[in-house]
Amino acid sequence: MSKYDVSLVSAVEGRKRQILVDLLRQNSELTLGELHQLSKGELGKLLSSITVQDLLNPEGAAREPAIVAPRAGRPGRPGRKPVAKAPAESRPAKEAAAAPAKAGKGAKAEPAAEVNTRTPTGREAFDNSVFEALKSIGGPAGAGEIQRRVGGTNMQVRSAVNRLIEAGQVTWTGKARGTRYRVA
Repeated sequence: MSKYDVSLVSAVEGRKRQILVDLLRQNSELTLGELHQLSKGELGKLLSSITVQDLLNPEGAAREPAIVAPRAGRPGRPGRKPVAKAPAESRPAKEAAAAPAKAGKGAKAEPAAEVNTRTPTGREAFDNSVFEALKSIGGPAGAGEIQRRVGGTNMQVRSAVNRLIEAGQVTWTGKARGTRYRVA
């Protein structure tokens, strides 16, 4: 898959998402139960990327959020409090360029650096970071090692690697925790 194919697919996905947001706004009589049923079908992936704010704020849904906050813990239990982070453009260049700390093999990963993969632009940027990390590693690497270099969650890293595999840029060997990825 070429970079144009990836861009086209991302644009189509973004448009599908916006159409779904518009349809949900037009059908405000839908119950949460009905939305839950829809989420189990082919619209599930798109529905999982839509926030309540997207539905309530028509002006804000068209643009990407400038501030991304981590999710709070479960209701009624102590958890992390949301902390707003400034967008990368407004952070000093040195801080924005700093990669997550590298840890040795078998070391626990530090808390994941915040990564926005909710938008096509964010996913493409994260995929590029994962691809560059794999190139710099040079040999086979596990998802944990990639995560320590680029940040994000384990699921975000695995999803990015899967997109790169589908694009023919990355290959994999092994199973489960023994899965290793390398540049194709």
